[in-house]
Amino acid sequence: MLDAAQRKLLDQLLASLSAEQRVWLTGYLNGLTQDAAAGAGASAVPLAIYYATETGNSKSVAHALEKRAKAAGFKPRLTPLGRAKPEELGAVSPAVFLTSTHGEGDPPEMARRFFEALQQASAISFGNLQYALLGLGDRAYAQFCQTAVALDEALKAGGAKAFHPIALYDVDFAAHTSGWIDGVLAALTSLTGASAGASHAAAKTHHAAPVDGRGFSRLSPLTGVIKDIVNLNDVGSRKETYHIEIEFAEPLAYSPGDAAGIILPALADGTVPVPRLYSIASSPLLYPRELHLTVALASYTQTDGTLGYGLCSQFLAQLQPGDEVPFYVQRNLRFKLPEDDAKDIIMIGPGTGIAPFRAFVQERAERGASGRNWLFFGEQHAHCDFLYQAEWQEFVESGSLSRIDLAFSRDQKEKIYVQHRLRQHGELVMDWLDNGASLYVCGSKSPMSEDVEEALLELVALRHADARGYLDQMSEEDRYVKDVY
Repeated sequence: MLDAAQRKLLDQLLASLSAEQRVWLTGYLNGLTQDAAAGAGASAVPLAIYYATETGNSKSVAHALEKRAKAAGFKPRLTPLGRAKPEELGAVSPAVFLTSTHGEGDPPEMARRFFEALQQASAISFGNLQYALLGLGDRAYAQFCQTAVALDEALKAGGAKAFHPIALYDVDFAAHTSGWIDGVLAALTSLTGASAGASHAAAKTHHAAPVDGRGFSRLSPLTGVIKDIVNLNDVGSRKETYHIEIEFAEPLAYSPGDAAGIILPALADGTVPVPRLYSIASSPLLYPRELHLTVALASYTQTDGTLGYGLCSQFLAQLQPGDEVPFYVQRNLRFKLPEDDAKDIIMIGPGTGIAPFRAFVQERAERGASGRNWLFFGEQHAHCDFLYQAEWQEFVESGSLSRIDLAFSRDQKEKIYVQHRLRQHGELVMDWLDNGASLYVCGSKSPMSEDVEEALLELVALRHADARGYLDQMSEEDRYVKDVY
């Protein structure tokens, strides 16, 4: 601030200036300000932030850390872990890693190649790397935060040192991440000798809540009421696939791409089964007080030769209208429609993988999206396994579904799957992708999603030298996204 004498001098100067001189002075002072800011930025301590996410939670926390670190005087660089190479990490310090664990101890799909390289490499030296690590998971699974634990062990084995203790958080992670960021920034300030001003800036942002959490989870579920259950398969099918409608009194906040976690009752021995996740098959714009599921009754042959059924699918299939079912919404921040409604999308969802795409098309139709929608669907028989057939026909007639290509594997001598249809229409698929379309895959991880990716790599290679790099770039841009199981 200027004192009284300085303000008087400034007023006298301004009064003596012409309009052109005042414009020049404004630019001159602005240049001084920019130079000062540039100087401060140049002296900021670099901070590498790597994230690996399946549903977007780790990415959200990474962005929160990036924002807080920048305010604290650091120079953060946010990078998907899938783009990193293990052998290059030794030249990066300090670094913060944030990763979730998918399913039974698997790394997120977007970072699969990084963890494969880490596992295959021998005696990697991480040099002088100093790091912090956050793992997100679900304690309902035996391999809780296994990806983070494995990464921590590999880094330490290579000589890296943790400047902040590893943190492993459950589904209620949103309640802890702000405090974790505080601890990381305080440790970084001590490690790098950042200024007191930077520490003060970090403290000022302590109460920010950048991670958006739901008010319910498997720890505090909601209760819905079964409205209707319908077997989608017709006479002659070897399968039982149920359309299940769950209703509630008030509108529920969820988005197409999210999943519903079904809470099962305790078993006879008191064991509480792990919640089962099912992709939501409805749009809240069309069904604000309902969510729909598409559930295949899982069956298998037991050791005594009798037929057994999946715990959750059998539980759901036996429910009747009016029965209550506890559940929660599992957000998926990656498996989302493009924000731009003019963008085209390609959806590949054989079997119950069709579920989220029913929600996608409903949502886009309700929003009046101008982008085109192309669906690939596959099952065994057209006459009895074409899930939601009437709805897809209506969507095609209304223009909400631009194109649908079908693969019914058992209706001819040679089995046909969705990857065959992809190759059949490869030129058009590539036209869409090269023009910015997003591609989504939902269904079985193996072999379906692997066969689809192999077909995609073949198609991309016909036009681009680095097919793998093309798909990786799409994945980084959230234009190639999978929800596989």
